[in-house]
Amino acid sequence: MKIEHNGMLVRIYFSESAHHEHSDTLGLIIAALSKAGFVGASVFKGIEGYGSHRYISSASIIDAYVDLPILIEVVDDEEKVRSFIPTLETILEDGLVTLERVQTLFYRGTPVCG
Repeated sequence: MKIEHNGMLVRIYFSESAHHEHSDTLGLIIAALSKAGFVGASVFKGIEGYGSHRYISSASIIDAYVDLPILIEVVDDEEKVRSFIPTLETILEDGLVTLERVQTLFYRGTPVCG
């Protein structure tokens, strides 16, 4: 079965070393998304990048300090996404958030019984 839906994609970019009040930013954001009722979120770890501090970090360079980029992607209703932004602002101290309207197609298979 195919279900069409208009929603909003939120992308949250930050570095893997990011912390908020001595806690890991990634863990805090994922927990907050779950608590807010988002159906799912995907986390991607970059292999190279830089942020506002302009320090280039790469998984291919042997370095004592590698601080790779993290990306969280979530798609849900625009209202739910926008209502989550104030929570995100309390957690994310250094990062970038992008929002875009998207059309989603959900594919759900027929459950197999037996």
